[in-house]
Amino acid sequence: MSDLHKALLSRVKKRETELGLSSLDEEPVSDDPKTKVKEDTSQIDEEIVEEYEQFKSDFFVNEDYTHGSSTFNTYFMKSKKPGPVLVCGHGAGSSSMTFAELCRNITDETISVFLYDMRGHGGSHGELDFSLDTLVEDFHFVLEEFVSRHNPQGIFLLGHSLGGAIFAKYVHNHPQELVKGLILLDIVEETAVTSLTVMPFFLEKLPKSFPSLSKAIDWHMNFLLFNEKSARLSLPDIFNLNTMTWKTDLKQTEPYWNTWFNGLSNNFVNFPKAKLLILAAHETLDKELIIGQMQGKYELVVFNNSQKSGHFVHEDLPKHVAIRVEEFVCKVFAPERYIKDHLGVTPRWGGKVT
Repeated sequence: MSDLHKALLSRVKKRETELGLSSLDEEPVSDDPKTKVKEDTSQIDEEIVEEYEQFKSDFFVNEDYTHGSSTFNTYFMKSKKPGPVLVCGHGAGSSSMTFAELCRNITDETISVFLYDMRGHGGSHGELDFSLDTLVEDFHFVLEEFVSRHNPQGIFLLGHSLGGAIFAKYVHNHPQELVKGLILLDIVEETAVTSLTVMPFFLEKLPKSFPSLSKAIDWHMNFLLFNEKSARLSLPDIFNLNTMTWKTDLKQTEPYWNTWFNGLSNNFVNFPKAKLLILAAHETLDKELIIGQMQGKYELVVFNNSQKSGHFVHEDLPKHVAIRVEEFVCKVFAPERYIKDHLGVTPRWGGKVT
């Protein structure tokens, strides 16, 4: 294990102790301090869950899509005016609500947003097969079902982490005219493959449960997230709230890790339409991405001017990401409006911009 990995695990252990999470597997007795913690945080937890449920009710139409033994939980935020749909896919262990604050910050009245929980995550259910090919075919079904129900004018795919790998392989396996653009959030193949070697150490240190939802938020704010407003909306969706255990056991996904990211860069760079890669920091691009960037095959945005963003950049900096995504979608789907609304220029020539 590298010194960096050792330092990370040491930090996790130290912060667990400070947060009172060192012995979460033990059954507390009546005078255990953790019992008092649960009593003190119960009202806070109720407020968080109420806010989370109200947000979903206010922003989305919630539908289930059933395919064989699998049921996929979906959310649709319909725009006020006709336009394209931004389809978002989350990463391993996460859920649709990781995009909650991003949705709140989408201000373009022509952009709708569609979210879905992959199998075994959020409100979706299915056999525990997390191979990339299976996840791609799951999405193929979900997207076809969405198109048949809502008849969108155009689709842009935005995938975070594993969600990005799913979308990149989907456009490779199932090319279609309706998909106008592909956006990847904080995912580089070479880095992702390397990070999987550290995953077992991280999972061993991951608390199996939390004494309360607010404690779970505290833990995430110390290790993975920087935006508490976003965390209050995204985290209730990844826990069984009655027991505060994880809905998704990431250890069960380990047999499929070697399928997740292989070929990601090639699938992304060779997608023949508009592409955008958004990174949370100035990490090293792999060879295919470097060549693709030099050839101008995709746009690259790096949010490296903030110490308050990490792998979940869309949660940490939802407004920044939303602005960049809106510009990209509008530029590709409605270039005349992009020139006018985003660049402040009124073309003097006739005809349309292509």
